[in-house]
Amino acid sequence: MDPEKIVRGLFAALNERDYARAAGAIAEHCEWWSMPAETLHRGPSAIVAGLREFTAAFPDWRADIERVTASGSIVAAEWGSSGTFRHPFRGREPNGRSFKRRGCSVADVQGGKIVHYRDYFDRASMLQQLDLIDLL
Repeated sequence: MDPEKIVRGLFAALNERDYARAAGAIAEHCEWWSMPAETLHRGPSAIVAGLREFTAAFPDWRADIERVTASGSIVAAEWGSSGTFRHPFRGREPNGRSFKRRGCSVADVQGGKIVHYRDYFDRASMLQQLDLIDLL
């Protein structure tokens, strides 16, 4: 399957909260890096659990692809996302504040599944907008 289509499908599944479809795009041995936080999640279960935690706290969260560049198995997606802090997150009570951020994700797709994923965005700016800067 086309790597770009896999990545676009992942974003669509996340925006629709279709976690089974999102997990289906991720290889069992996938390494998913959040570069700003320097965290690594391995495999679809851990990755989807992290995404569920985030969308539970920010129920209106969405990420929209603005541009895609693909070459072979590598797909770079520039995106914009936003959300409102409505439910507890990492021990913090919601404050109703919203964030907007832009970022870029780079995925390596092999055999129709994402095997390596790196997410780049300005974490400090997002936390500042949410009045959570001390979480850095």
